Amino acid sequence: AIQIRSNAREYFSRGIQLRGNWLARLGGVNHDIELGLRYHEDEEDRLQRNSTYTQAGGTLVLNDLGLRGNAGNRIQQAQAWAAHIYDRMEIGNWVLTPGLRYEDIDQSRIRFETRTDRTYDPASRAADNVRDTRRNKTKVWLPGFGALYQFNNEFSILGGIHKGFSAPPNVPGVKEEESVNFELGVRYRSELWQVDAIAFLTDFKNLLGICTVSSGSNCEIGDAFNGNAATIQGIELSAGIDLAAGREFQVPVDLTYTYTSSQFDTDIADTEYWGDVQKGDPIPYVPENQFLLRFGLVVGKFRADLSANYIDGVCTRPACGEFDATDDSLTLDLGAAYAITSYMDLFTRIENLTNEQNIVSRQPYGARPNKTRTAAVGVRLAF
Repeated sequence: AIQIRSNAREYFSRGIQLRGNWLARLGGVNHDIELGLRYHEDEEDRLQRNSTYTQAGGTLVLNDLGLRGNAGNRIQQAQAWAAHIYDRMEIGNWVLTPGLRYEDIDQSRIRFETRTDRTYDPASRAADNVRDTRRNKTKVWLPGFGALYQFNNEFSILGGIHKGFSAPPNVPGVKEEESVNFELGVRYRSELWQVDAIAFLTDFKNLLGICTVSSGSNCEIGDAFNGNAATIQGIELSAGIDLAAGREFQVPVDLTYTYTSSQFDTDIADTEYWGDVQKGDPIPYVPENQFLLRFGLVVGKFRADLSANYIDGVCTRPACGEFDATDDSLTLDLGAAYAITSYMDLFTRIENLTNEQNIVSRQPYGARPNKTRTAAVGVRLAF
């Protein structure tokens, strides 16, 4: 039989956000203080049906219509409050940016049974037909602080420390992902050059994994798992220059390189999501080396770009066995555009110019390829 699902789903997402800024000079210090408040709610309503068909003479013939709700009869909801305060302070050559954010998130799910009695309307969501319920609440304070010191018009140093988090789904007992993020770097700006070098480190306390159709096939969709401690660290270097500076046309060249080291810092018993994790195993899908090199040309109303994007092969599972890794990939993209007016331009682009074929994922259900050579021509309007 061939099974076809009616993905009957309804969604809504709504809320309100308020934000205000106050500019002031107090005690010789320039302040740009921002206050924000947001309320958000959303809902996902599923009443899905799986029906089976047989194939006869190249045509699908209905075999069993299936009961409404047999592929999913549930409602998921979330309500969230968020508030933040942020102050950008200018003190001489210093720019200091302390801030604080608060998140309060309440998520729930209710599932209903599928009755074999076809006279019953599954959309009624009768109280006596509840299969199960679950809820997860998250409350978290997120402080942060950044600093920049400007030595002169060209050279500056910067740094920061911020708490990060990622909210779990409505799975009881799963904690929010928490991390502390550090960065330290230097920045150079001149008429010709733009150069940045930033070192970063993210120290995770409860690495969060959420099972989705695209992230894995050995777990139940919607489930979540905590991965305990993990670390991601590295350095990002970027540089840009216009090779035709001072002329009537431009030849911008940009290069960005990122080195990243990632690992689990604790052993984790065998899970459906990550498998068996040993301390020191790499975090899945975090490439060690990646770079982007872009050459451009701007002449009057015409502009073109050729870019080369390289990404290391990655482990798709911490154990990183023979079939738990992707390929290295180098992708060339070419694009061009011509401005007909200030509101309209013609463009064309070719992605994966050399038609490279690489495995870029192993989930779900085995190896997945990259996009093949793809071309597009179009008109873009801006108004």
